[in-house]
Amino acid sequence: MPVAPIPDYLRLTRANGRAPHKPVLLLAVLKAFDEGLIIDNRIEPSPEFINLFNGYWAVLVRETSFQRRFYLPFFHLKNERSGLWTLHTLPGFEHALTRGRDIKSLGALLSFQAWAELRRDVFERWLIPEHRAADRLTLMAYYFTGQPLPAQLPDQIGEIAEHIAHDSPEAYVARQLQRLQDEEEEEQVLRGAAFKRKIPELYDHRCAITGLRVQNRRSINLIDACHIVPWADSYDDTISNGIALCPNMHRAFDRGLISFTDDHTVLVARDLSESNSTHAITPFDGKRLLLPTEKRYWPAPENLAKHRERWGF
Repeated sequence: MPVAPIPDYLRLTRANGRAPHKPVLLLAVLKAFDEGLIIDNRIEPSPEFINLFNGYWAVLVRETSFQRRFYLPFFHLKNERSGLWTLHTLPGFEHALTRGRDIKSLGALLSFQAWAELRRDVFERWLIPEHRAADRLTLMAYYFTGQPLPAQLPDQIGEIAEHIAHDSPEAYVARQLQRLQDEEEEEQVLRGAAFKRKIPELYDHRCAITGLRVQNRRSINLIDACHIVPWADSYDDTISNGIALCPNMHRAFDRGLISFTDDHTVLVARDLSESNSTHAITPFDGKRLLLPTEKRYWPAPENLAKHRERWGF
C-alpha cells in the first residue's frame, strides 16, 4: 500500500472489498487517453475501450472467482462518493439503467447509448501525460500491490483480426456456430470491431470501387468493412466475405443497387435512376475493383454469386 494517501477520486468502493473491475477500468481509461481514444469528456463503451479493459484484466487479475464483465464497472462507477463518474444515456432513458441496483448486460449500455463523464478536474488532470502516469502507478500500488505495470497488453481485437485474415471460411464459421449459444456480448462486439479493422487495412484503407482514401493523424478513416453475404446468414467474418467500400457504396451494395461479377467488375442495377451528380453511381458500371495485392484476400466468387442471386443480377 502506498505511503502517500490515495486521492479521493481513486478511492474506490469494491464488491467484497476486493473486486478488481473498477481499478482495471480506470487503468483502461488512462490508456485510452494515451492512445487518443478519449479526446473529450465523453467516454463510450466502444470496442477499443473494451479491448483495453480485457487486456489489463488478462494481465493483472489472477483470482479466478471474478468474472470479466466490462459493463459492471462502467455502470457502478457512477456510485462513487467522489463523483468521479457520471453516467448518461439517451434523453428519456435515464431510469432504464439507473432505477435498479445492477445491470445485466453490455447490451443494455449499448441499447440506451450510455456514456460516462469524468469529474471535471479529473478529466483536466488526465489530459496531462505526467499526471496520468502518476495516477496509473498509484492504482497499481494500491489495488495490484507487488505487480509490475504491464508494458504491453494483449490485443483481443487484433487476435480476432488475424483469424479473419487467415482462417478458412469453413473453420471460422464452425468456430462461430460452436460459440453462438454461449457467446458473450463483449466477444460479439470485439469480433465486429476486428472485421471493421482488418478489411480496410488489407485494402489500404481505400474504397474498392471509387478509390477514396481519407485518413488523419488519429487513424480515423472513412472506409467501411462490408460483408458480402450478411453475417446473420453466414456467420462468416473471414476476408473472403468482406470488401472495403466508402459509406455511399456500402449502402448501395447492401440495398442491391450494385453488385460485382466473378471477375471483379461493378454491376449497376438497370432500374437505377439518379440525378446528374459528381457522386453518381452509374459511371462506375463495368469498372474493375481495386483489390488487395494478394489474391488470397480477394472476395470469394461463391459469395459474390450469392449477392447477385439475392438481388436479381
